[in-house]
Amino acid sequence: MECLILFAKTPTLHQVKTRLASELTPPVTLGLHEAMLEDQIRFVRSLESEARQGELCIGETGQGEGDLGTRMHRAFVRAFADGCAAAAIIGSDAPSLPRAFVEEAFAQLAGGADAAIVPAEDGGYVLVGVSRPVELLFAGVPWGTPSVLATTRRIAREAGLQLAETAPWPDVDVAADLPRLAADLNADPSRAPATLAFLRKLGL
Repeated sequence: MECLILFAKTPTLHQVKTRLASELTPPVTLGLHEAMLEDQIRFVRSLESEARQGELCIGETGQGEGDLGTRMHRAFVRAFADGCAAAAIIGSDAPSLPRAFVEEAFAQLAGGADAAIVPAEDGGYVLVGVSRPVELLFAGVPWGTPSVLATTRRIAREAGLQLAETAPWPDVDVAADLPRLAADLNADPSRAPATLAFLRKLGL
């Protein structure tokens, strides 16, 4: 059994998409987060099957305390304790991520990789998966910075972990990311209809 876990913040005014706040109002950033979260929940559900379960980890209630690495490792430990043979986490910030990237990451894990990632173009990643709990991979990572990916690669290399990667995929952190997201979703409107509808209201 595989497990696909959605990690996201609880939709709360002034607490989500804060890097967009300098160019968009807090109510707009909240609305965007809510739309992307709705689409990612639908995406996870669409990927469920007899061989894969989905899990929603929304906010502190679902994720627990600690930094992002601590919370993700905790979710992975829980997944493997429930009998999963591989598990992956995605966030809400890449609502145009194609299904093929998720399938490739799980195939890499099934093929022997200790971990698999979909790199983000800003130096982070939009998916991380493991074939077993690997706490070391999430320790000392400067979350929320452009160094996340480089640090993760270094940790894996120094620990002798096989880290597989797909091609990169963009996520949404700043307002400049929105036109590209709109273009991606206009090319495939069924992928994230709530996000696309919200972007169109913004004139994108």
